[in-house]
Amino acid sequence: MVDKEKAKEKTKELMEKSLEFIKETSVKIRKEAQRKWKISNLKLEIASLKHQMGTVFKELGRYLYFATKEDNLDQEKYKEFFERLGRIEEKIAEKEELIEKINQEELQEEAEFIDVEEEEISQYKEEQTEDSEEDAAEEESEEKEKIDAETEIENPEN
Repeated sequence: MVDKEKAKEKTKELMEKSLEFIKETSVKIRKEAQRKWKISNLKLEIASLKHQMGTVFKELGRYLYFATKEDNLDQEKYKEFFERLGRIEEKIAEKEELIEKINQEELQEEAEFIDVEEEEISQYKEEQTEDSEEDAAEEESEEKEKIDAETEIENPEN
């Protein structure tokens, strides 16, 4: 009877651990999906900014061509193109920095996850060892009881 209760208890513990593992895994999957989504959006924004840069370069080239052709080069207009290009480059650098930060956070979380996972495995092994020791002690106790019972039959004086 004790074995059935013990088995039920272990099954219940296993189910609780499984449920907890599923919850943790779903949270990790959700976080990973969010991270990938953010990175994808940032890469799209970078591509859009690079397209804007191309457009500004075309405008600059067109301006230089016609201004040189007409001998009407305006320094202020010329600098304006460079300022626009500089702002776009800064935005691209910011987006790339964010992507790098997100990737670093991911690596850090993976390292923490591995540490936790290793800790859980070692804890599980310790529990298994303790359970094995308890089972061995229980079997030894049962063996002693059997020997004592047999001894009582052979020596009714006790």
